[in-house]
Amino acid sequence: MFFEDIIFNMNDDNSSNVFSARDGLMHGNMFKNEYVPYKNYKVAKLESNNEKGLLVLKIYEYNFALNDLSLYLDLHPNDNQIYSLFKQYTEEQRACVDLYEKKYGPMELDDSDYSSYMWYKEPWPFVGGNV
Repeated sequence: MFFEDIIFNMNDDNSSNVFSARDGLMHGNMFKNEYVPYKNYKVAKLESNNEKGLLVLKIYEYNFALNDLSLYLDLHPNDNQIYSLFKQYTEEQRACVDLYEKKYGPMELDDSDYSSYMWYKEPWPFVGGNV
């Protein structure tokens, strides 16, 4: 048995074994059969009460999913189903970031698609009350 078979106990239909980006973030794992809850932990529902916060939350969801799927793809580079999902989430994440930046300004310090330096203007994406 190979190391990756021990870590990722996958079946042939990986698409049914993968959480959505939102559920993956809430569970801390994109793969359903790899999720082991801690004691009596109940998954918390992440919410926001405004449009800006919802957009930031969506970006967090996609970032988590992309990170977790990329770790899986490091061990399974030929898994085309997961790679397709990875590409889909990449496009959706980029669209959310673009929308955020058009409405609220730069997401990160090195975003430079603006006519002047914008990062110093508050509030920053991670400052309280935005999510």
